[in-house]
Amino acid sequence: QFLLEESDLGQNRAKASQRALAELNPRVVVEAHTGELSEAFLASFQVVVLTESPLEEQLRIGDFCHARGICFIVADTKGLAGQLFCDFGERFVVDDPAEGDPVSAAVEHISQGNPGVVTYMGTENSHGHLFRDGDLVTFSGVQGMTELNGQEPVPVHVLDAFRLEISDTSSFSPYRCGGLVSQVQQPQQCSHKPLCQALEEPKIQVVSPEDLPRSCSLHAAFQALHAFRRERGRLPRPRAPVSPCPAPAGPAEPPRPAGRCLSPLPAGGCRAGAGAGAEPAGTVAAVVGALAAQEALK
Repeated sequence: QFLLEESDLGQNRAKASQRALAELNPRVVVEAHTGELSEAFLASFQVVVLTESPLEEQLRIGDFCHARGICFIVADTKGLAGQLFCDFGERFVVDDPAEGDPVSAAVEHISQGNPGVVTYMGTENSHGHLFRDGDLVTFSGVQGMTELNGQEPVPVHVLDAFRLEISDTSSFSPYRCGGLVSQVQQPQQCSHKPLCQALEEPKIQVVSPEDLPRSCSLHAAFQALHAFRRERGRLPRPRAPVSPCPAPAGPAEPPRPAGRCLSPLPAGGCRAGAGAGAEPAGTVAAVVGALAAQEALK
């Protein structure tokens, strides 16, 4: 924990960290709460983030936050593995789903037809398709087919890297020259499951499908470590020998991105996770903490 010094030994970590955290931004009020995380205390927050929290506490507070519409985040690390869970409620609106500026392209030609076909020029930095099927676009500066200028956003169908299908243009004036076709970003509404459901049917975000089996194994390993601490009152000792992890009960089936992760846990991975279970790594905590902070800002 980067904010603590040897002189802080024996003190409450929240109180010992409060002053250094408050100095990071004088416009943010940082207070230390050392009492129980009661429902009365949590009800006043918009976002609740739990770290190093027992699974039972995660479930209790997760259910309360979901019912009250409070955004709920769990961030945890075990050795070199990290876990981040987000529940932003059943109707969370993402204002900028593309996470970037809307794209625009210079129009070269627009056909008269049903549907009309827009031919545009790629940009210097464009790689592949600028637009995607279903994108909403508007037109400006078009000469000739001026009916498109200022029209409500229309959906597109991508034909190739430089052509789009749009709505019926057969009754419009012939296209002469000029114009911009611009993407319009529409807010998207997302629905999140509470933790109690997500544990059984996790939607795990992975960079590539090949990473999913390992992520599912880590998902099960975190629950196994919670069960170990619940039964023995502590996490496994560092590098202590452990028995191979048993396969989950029930019929095995291949893991799916939006389904249940039901696959035997590799013994080697389980031993590695248990062996490092009581050794949180500060660098891993910093990475997971940064991701959790981004989710809290969202």
